[in-house]
Amino acid sequence: MQEPQELTSGFRFDHAFGPIYGWFSAQGLRALELPGSVHGVRSGAVPHLSEDDERVRALIAALDRYFSGEPESFDDVPLDFGACTAFQDRVWRALRDIPWGRTETYGSLSERLGYGARASRAVGQALGRNPVPLVVPCHRVLAGNGLGGFGAGLAWKRELLRLEGIEV
Repeated sequence: MQEPQELTSGFRFDHAFGPIYGWFSAQGLRALELPGSVHGVRSGAVPHLSEDDERVRALIAALDRYFSGEPESFDDVPLDFGACTAFQDRVWRALRDIPWGRTETYGSLSERLGYGARASRAVGQALGRNPVPLVVPCHRVLAGNGLGGFGAGLAWKRELLRLEGIEV
């Protein structure tokens, strides 16, 4: 587990569902909060807006591309997961391997990570604690019998999947 870095900059990105807020530490993106998130990382605190931070400008440009329907991987966004467990870190990093327009189930993700299907619930719990949804695409992981959950609500999950051409 790594020591969390102090937050250095942030931004607001306006979306039809409401504002998306993000925070960077010196190491990378620490939090991305979608409107309606029940697991608000910063409890709705407005970040210090930092348009002079190149990482902020690059992420805002990537969000513009993504919400315009252009495939966007967010691979160039540096991350800072802060104080997380080794299991969470491993699960969150594996999510970045699920490409635009594709999905995986909790069970298949658990098996891909070598934990077997028995750990699919633990994988789901790790996804629910993902501090940077969208950039780390937990919305691409589905339950074996449907959508599953999403910290910002199922309307968001459906919208993100729809943007990527996935009908659920």
